Amino acid sequence: MANVIRDQQGAQQRADNDLVLSFLRVRRAIGLLGFFLPAALIVWGIVFGHGILPSISASYYSPMREIFVGTLCANAVFLWSYEGYRPRTGEWISDLAAARTASLGALTIALVPTLPGTEVPCTLSQCVLGFPLASTVHWLGAAAFFGALAVFCLVLFVRGSEGSTEKAASNRIYRACGWTIVGSMAAIGLLMVAPDAVQARLVPLRPVFWLETLATVAFAVSWLVKGDALRPVVRAMAPQ
Repeated sequence: MANVIRDQQGAQQRADNDLVLSFLRVRRAIGLLGFFLPAALIVWGIVFGHGILPSISASYYSPMREIFVGTLCANAVFLWSYEGYRPRTGEWISDLAAARTASLGALTIALVPTLPGTEVPCTLSQCVLGFPLASTVHWLGAAAFFGALAVFCLVLFVRGSEGSTEKAASNRIYRACGWTIVGSMAAIGLLMVAPDAVQARLVPLRPVFWLETLATVAFAVSWLVKGDALRPVVRAMAPQ
C-alpha cells in the first residue's frame, strides 16, 4: 500500500513539474519573440541599406512583411494558450483575461495593417473597413496588446508576497518594464497629436519605431524574467 501511495505521489509530482515547465516554456517563447521582431527589423534595415522604418507596423509594407505577420501570429497563439494562475473569486483582472486580450490585440495588429505610406492595393480588412477605419482598428489592437502586457507587469506578475530578495528584485524589474511600456505608448500618443511641423522635424529620428521597440523589449524582458530565463540578472539585482 505504501508503494502505491509513493507511486501516486511521484506521478502527481511529475505532472506538476511538467505543468511548471510548460508554463516556463510559453513565457520564454513570448519573451524571445518580443526580442526577435525589432532586432530582425533593425538588422534588415542596416545590413540591406533600407534604413530604420517609420514604425514596426510599417514593416507590413516592406519585404519583412512575413516576419512581421508571422511573429505577431506566433505571439498571439502563445498568449492565447497561456492560462497562468486561476482567477480568484471575484477577480476580474486575471492572467487568462489579460493573455486573451493581448492575443487578440497581436492578431489585430498583424491582420489589420496601418495606413500605407504610398498608394498600394487594399488588403481584405482595408477593403472592407476602408483605409482610415482599418488604421484606427490597427492602433486599437496595438493599445490592447501593449495595455494587456503592461497589466501583466504592473498587476499580475507582482502579485504574491515578497518573501525573498529574488521576488523583490523581480517585482522591481516587472514594474520598470510596465511603466516603460506605459510611458512609450503615452509618448507615441503625444506624437500622433503633435503639430505637423513637429512631426516633420522628428521623422528622420524614427521616434515611433524606437518607442515601439522600447515597449516591445520591456515586455520581452518581463516575460523572460517570469520564465526564469534571466535568473542570473535577477539574482545580481537582489540585495545581498
